[in-house]
Formats: sequence, C-alpha cells, structure tokens
Amino acid sequence: MKQEDSQSPSLCGYINFFQVLGEMESEGLITQQEKRIIKQKITVKEPSLMLLLSKQQEDTQIKSELLSLLSSFQMTRSKSHTQEFCSSKKQGQQFQTQTIQLMDQLIIQLKCMQQYANQQITQEFKSKIEQLRNILDSLDQDEDVDYSFVELLQSNYQQIKQRYSRYMNSLLELMDEKVEPKDIQAFLNTFLNQLIGCQTYSFILLKDQKVQIHQEDKFEEFQITKDVLDDLVNLQQITEVHSLNTLKQYYQSPNNFILKLTDYQYFVMQLDPNFMSFVMLSKQYNYMDSLIDLAQFVIYTSQQIKVQYFSILSIGDTVLEFGLEIVRCSKYLLIENILQTIRKQYQVHEISEHQPNVITLKFKDSSSQHLFASNLDLKKQQDLLIYNTVNQIYQRYQQFIKQCYERMQFYKYFLRSKNLFMIDFDKQGRLRFLSRALSQKIKMQFHIEKIQIDSTYKQIFTQNQQMLQNIENYISNAKWKLTQQEEDQNKQYEIFIRKEEKHFKGFTLILSENEWVRKKTQPPTNGKTIRQQLLQTETLDYIKKLEEFNPDIRNSVVAMYMPQIQECNSNVQQTQKTPTLVFRKIDKGQVVGKNSFFFKQREEERRFMKTNPNKFNESHLILREEDCELDSLDFNIHLIKSTVEKQRIVWSLLERNNFNQMFALPQEKLINFLIEMESQYNMNNNPYHNFDHGIAVMQAVNCFIKSLTKQLDQQFFNNITKFCLLLSALCHDVAHTGKTNAYEANSISQLAIRYHDKVILEQHHAATTIKILRDDQTNILCNFSDQDFRTFRKQLISNILSTDMQEHFKMLKEFESRIEQYGNDPEDLSLLCGMITHTADFNGTARKWPQSRLWSEKINQEYRAQYAEEGKKGYSQQPFMKDLDKLHVMSKNEIGFIKVIVRPLYHQMNLFGKGAFQDCVDNLDETIFEWEKVYQQELKALQQQQQGNQ
Repeated sequence: MKQEDSQSPSLCGYINFFQVLGEMESEGLITQQEKRIIKQKITVKEPSLMLLLSKQQEDTQIKSELLSLLSSFQMTRSKSHTQEFCSSKKQGQQFQTQTIQLMDQLIIQLKCMQQYANQQITQEFKSKIEQLRNILDSLDQDEDVDYSFVELLQSNYQQIKQRYSRYMNSLLELMDEKVEPKDIQAFLNTFLNQLIGCQTYSFILLKDQKVQIHQEDKFEEFQITKDVLDDLVNLQQITEVHSLNTLKQYYQSPNNFILKLTDYQYFVMQLDPNFMSFVMLSKQYNYMDSLIDLAQFVIYTSQQIKVQYFSILSIGDTVLEFGLEIVRCSKYLLIENILQTIRKQYQVHEISEHQPNVITLKFKDSSSQHLFASNLDLKKQQDLLIYNTVNQIYQRYQQFIKQCYERMQFYKYFLRSKNLFMIDFDKQGRLRFLSRALSQKIKMQFHIEKIQIDSTYKQIFTQNQQMLQNIENYISNAKWKLTQQEEDQNKQYEIFIRKEEKHFKGFTLILSENEWVRKKTQPPTNGKTIRQQLLQTETLDYIKKLEEFNPDIRNSVVAMYMPQIQECNSNVQQTQKTPTLVFRKIDKGQVVGKNSFFFKQREEERRFMKTNPNKFNESHLILREEDCELDSLDFNIHLIKSTVEKQRIVWSLLERNNFNQMFALPQEKLINFLIEMESQYNMNNNPYHNFDHGIAVMQAVNCFIKSLTKQLDQQFFNNITKFCLLLSALCHDVAHTGKTNAYEANSISQLAIRYHDKVILEQHHAATTIKILRDDQTNILCNFSDQDFRTFRKQLISNILSTDMQEHFKMLKEFESRIEQYGNDPEDLSLLCGMITHTADFNGTARKWPQSRLWSEKINQEYRAQYAEEGKKGYSQQPFMKDLDKLHVMSKNEIGFIKVIVRPLYHQMNLFGKGAFQDCVDNLDETIFEWEKVYQQELKALQQQQQGNQ
C-alpha cells in the first residue's frame, strides 16, 4: 500500500507535467498527435508515465524521458495500425487465407492464357485483359495511409474547442471590487470576440424619425431619409456595410457587417478576418436567432451601464447562458470545417435522408440532424481512418458541449450565493472561474493579495503556505480529512476534485466569510418568516453593494430611500447645534373633522357653490373629446391652469372607468370630496406636493392598469381594486407639509409626535384621506357596506403606505423575487398594487423630457426651501439639498436619483409587464441623457468662468 502511495502523482506533479507537455508542443519537440498519445496514456494510467509524474525532476529531464517513452509508444502503435481497421484479428487471418487461395487459382488460369497470347483475340477479351492488368497494378502497390490529413482534422477540432472552452473565463474581467462602465464595455468586447470573432461593435437605432449610431466612443444622429430606410428595412441577411452607400461613410474600417435585429434596431460587427465563418454560417445552419439574441443582450447592457447602477452579478447568469448557446451553435462551425477539409480530396453533398449503399456522415444532436453523402470507400484504410476520425471528434465535441452545460449549472449556483465564494481551477492549476469579487474580509482571512486572469492557485495563495499544503494533501490523497475540530468549528472552506472518466480535470475551492453553517439549531418552520429573513438579507446586501461601488450615495437624494436609516442622523452636520425641544400647540387648521375650521369654511362655500360659476359644480361634469389623452403619459397637467378643470379631470377618470355608476358615487358628495382634496393639497402652496401631483399620479395609475391589461391580455384587478388604486393615487400625498419625514422628526412636529417618528407623512396622508371619507359631506363611499368599506380602507392604506421611501429597496427586491411566481395570492395582489402606486409616484420623471425636467425643478424648489429653513432653525441639514440652485449640482443629483431609484423600479415593472412600461423606460433613458448634457454644459461654463476670473 505504501509503495502505491509513493508512486501516486501529486496535484503539483500533474500540473507541472501538463505545463511541460504544452511547452514541448510549442517548442516543436512533439506534434499535436504525439501530445494526444501521451494524454491517452495518462488516462489509462500507463505505469511508466505514472512513475515519471511522481518523480521530482527538472523540466529538461522530464522532456528527455518523455521523448524516450514516446518512441516506445509509437513503436507499439505502428505494429497495431493494420489491426485497427479490422473487426477482429481472426477475421483478418481468415480473409488473408482465402485471398491466397484465390491468387493460386488465378495464377493457374493466367498460365493457361499464355498459350493464346499469339492468337487473334476479340476486342472484348482485350478489354478484360486491360481490367485485369489495372487490378494487378493496384495490388502491386502498398496502400499508403496519409496521417497528415487526419492530423489536420484533429488540429481544427482542437482550435475550435480551445476557443470556446474558456468563454466562461471572460467573467473574470468583471470580478474586481470596483467595476466602472468602461470595464463592462471592455468585457462585452472580449466576450463577443471570443464567441463570434467580433472585434468591435456598434448599433443603429431608428427613433423619432432619426438614425442614431451608437459607437463605443461616440454618438451620431441624423435625419432618416428614404434611401437609408430602404437600405436598412430591406436587409434580409448579414450584409457588409460597405455595400450600403448610405452608411459606409460612418464605417471606414474593413470587415464591418450589419445584422438586422428588428425594423428599428441593427447591430454592426467588425469581424476578425481569420474567424468570420461562424457568423456567416448562421443562416445556413439556422442559428441566426441566437446571434440576434446575443446582439440584443449586448445592446441592452451597453445602454444599461449608461442609465442605471446595477450589480455585475445580475448579468452573470445571462452571460453564461448566452455563451452556452453560442458554444452549442459552434458545433456547426466544426461540421463545416470537417466538410471543407474532406472536400479537398472527396466529393461530399448534403442529403435529406439516409440512403442505402452510400457512405453517410451523420451529425446529429437533440435539436437537429445534418446528413452528407461522400464517396469514401471504407475498404480503404485511409478512408476508414478519416470516417472514424470524423465521427470521433464530433462525438467528443458533443461531450464537450455537455460538460460546458454542467459547468454552467454549477457556476450559476454560486453566482446566486450571498455568503459563499467559488474559485475554480483547471487541471493545470490556472484560475478558470470566480463567482464574484472577493471581499476584503476573505482576502485578509486567506492572505490573498490580488487575483488576475490566468493566475495559478500557487500565485493566488503565495502568502498562505498552509492553504497550499492543504490543497496538495487533499488532492494527492483522497482519504485525507480535516480533523474533527476543524470540521465542526473552524472550517471556512471546502475543496472539490473534478474528474471526468476517472481523469483529473481540476479542482474547486468554496470559501466562506464566516464559519461553515453546521449549528444544530432548528430552522424557522414558518415559510413567511424565512422569506422575510431572506428578503431582508438580500435588501441589505444590495444596498451594501450600491454603497461600495458608489461611495457618494449616502450624501445624495438616495439616502432618503435607505431602510431603517434616520435621515436626521447624518454625520455631516454634527457641528450644528442640537435642535431645541419645543412643544407647539396643535394648529386647528391641520385637524380634519366635522368641527374643524376648514370644514365649516367648506360648508359656507357650498351654500353659494351652485350660484358661483367659478366653483366646481354639477354643470362641469361633462366628458370631452380631449379626455382620451388621459390614457397616455403624454398628458401634461401643467397645461391645465383652471382648478375647476383639474377637478373635472379627476371626475372624468372615474367616469371613463364607469366607477361613478358602478359604485353609486353620489354626485354632490363627489363634488364636495374633490373640492376638499384640492384644498387640503394646496393649503401649503407646495411647488411639487400639490393637487397637480395627486392628479398626475392618479392619471399614471390609470395608464399603467390599461397598459398591463393590454400587454399581458390578463385581468389582474377586479373593479373595486382598480377603483381603490385610482383613489389611493389621488390621495397619497394629501395635506403634504412640503417637507421630508426627516424634517418632521428633527423638528419634533405634531405629526412626528402623533406617529412616533415612523412613516410620518405617509400615515398622515392615509389618516387624512380616511377622515375625509368618513365625513358625511364628502363620503363618496356611503353606499358601501361596513365590510366592503373596511376591506377598501385596508387596501387604500396599504397602497398609500407603499409610497414610504424607506420601504423602496425592500419592496423592489421582494417584487423582483416574485415576478416569475406571481399568482392569485392576496399577498401578491397587495404587493402589485403597492408597486403600481409607488412607481406612479415617480411618474413625473418617467414622462418625456421637457415635462420631466419641470417636475424635477419643482421638487428641488421644495428641497431648497427646506434646506434654508433647517439652517435657520439649526436642524440637521440633508447634504444632497445643498447648492441645488446650481444647475450642475441639481443635474448630477437627478442623474444619480434616476439611475439608482427610479429606473430600476420601472425596469422591474417592465419585466413583469412584458414591455408594458417600455415607453417609460425609454423616457427615463432620454432624461438621463438630457441631464448629462445639462451637467456637461454647466460644468464647462463654470470652468470657463473660473478661467476668466483668473
């Protein structure tokens, strides 16, 4: 037993051996065929090779011994060449005996023919003699098997396999602690080049009657002409750009090819001249759709990195899946390569079905089958060798694709893991995959300085000799175990050996920041509790990542959306004086009830309402032709100046959905309700949080419901739920103070006291709405039963509270996790209603640019006013509210706000709605682009001003 262990090769021996073998091939000491012979001998554990691997020798000695061993291998191999093509040795001997007997008979017959040689013979007899002579001539020559032809097939197979075997490694470019957009752009270029030979790319979009050309370092736009439109729309296949007169001026370099994705989206690839065939074969072998999907992913990601902060890991799964699909399609490149090689010497043509008595090359997998007929003669050693080689390399490539799939599934599991890090190494000990960037804690824990592409495990753990020794011991001795104490208490990593057909293929390390979870505690049995715990962990991890990649987030408007973080605890303003505790008398004007001042004033106004044409009354309840605009986000509430017209618009939204009749809303009470809503909204003269905002959110919810229903062809909401959504949207900010929750808490306002500093304004809006609905004069729900009202009230409060900023990330992560499993569960419906209300709260930003800018300017007016008042009263000031009067500061703030908060929200809703929110997403992208222009212009003007002052 000890003898065997002493000759058992270590991991280090394996790795060093394969490195030496690679060097010998590159130095020309051995051919690729000879290298393959050696690898085959290792697979079957050739004793002489195993002994060589177990020795500690210099590389030169290993090379010398390998050459000696190779000579003996080839000598044995040459003796068996003639037997490789016979079904068995016995059959070969029988055939040889029969042939000799026939030849003896033939010699006797030939001698008999000699006596007729001088006699006159017929032409037919002469022809037979000629045929016989040709046969004898051919038999007189030994068949020479040309192995170079087979080696060419093998070499081409290896080149294709090597190109695609490392596509997953491209993700290593993103496994840095801080990845910037330019790094993602570089990754996309590498990824495309590796998969399809695309060295650089750009894309063309047709939008708003303009042609937009998006290239890596520049953007061009020009008006669509008929010639350009004809060139693009009529594209049927991959076309060289230089053949299009309207576009060739924008692409001066050669080998640019354009691929049509949709009627408004085109992808331009500059292809490697040495690797163009894969793209060009896509139509012939029907994998054009795979190329289109890949191109659309690249375009989407290119746009995302400009308009939204997102985790690199969010595209990890997609990268692996797209890569695997291209690897699957690469078998067609192998097929075509095989056929081109064979056609140099044989006739090959495609056939639709198998034909008897014809040599058929069959390339088949689970999704397709390709048949080719050839004039190969399997009785000839050369042809049989080629035929067997073709079948063998295709089967091996199919196995390679299967292995890629298995690796992808393994990698994807760790991409999703929050607490584990997976480092995968190939059989030569080189880094092959890393599940995510290693945290500082992991680096310190395992003494890792830096990880680079193609690093070896020795380079990664060069400062951790104990780790290196453990790896060597574990892999060289399968029986090696951690001690019981290490296993139960201190184990922070696992090692897995990867084998294929009992042959070593590499190993994987699984690292953990904390101790391995082996505690004997009972897990929570409540599924809801488990989900909440997971959701909370994922939310905090997401925010942590945002802060890691964007350190300034805590000082931006995004800080208001951080969960369980009181904005008033900002460390920036610690030098300011502590606010004085002041109890103020309750302002009766803020109290809503039957005895309130405002209600008494409203009752007085109602007496004269019918006689006063300037007040909203029954005569204004008329549907108008332009009300159809209420179903589009192009509607602009800022163009409506009349308060009466604004109130009529709210009535129209209810009327056009048939809610007034459906729920028997009393007309007079509805009029009073809308008057009261307008008054409560506008009593503080807020620039942003006013009646206009309430109407805009209500109108946006109306659009969202219709868009979801149309796009998904599904009724998610019954009528009472839709009515509740519209009413919640209208009332969600009623009686807003024009300040943030942080201000209310820092100032110890009556609202902060009433609601214990928790969700102050949102609770205030919900309570105010319910109080108005319970007043007899404004109770539009008076015909609801008590049970219906309680149910309605519960959902209305839930919808309004969903606009709480500090619940944003939690709600977003929960919705993201449940998109695919969305069902008819009441919790799912409540979550969707909350998401719609919350998303609609940002509708101003998601409208087209001129209008979105106006909404941004209005909210920033409120922020500036609050910042000034906080300064006067000595309250803690919010850093993001400073200098908002400067356009470059405000524009930068808006860009970050949209990228981190608004766009991810609309993006998730768009995924759920299968494109229902695409217009909003496009508007947000355009708004980011416009704010970027404003920022650059203002920054440039500021720099010029500073230079002038100098």
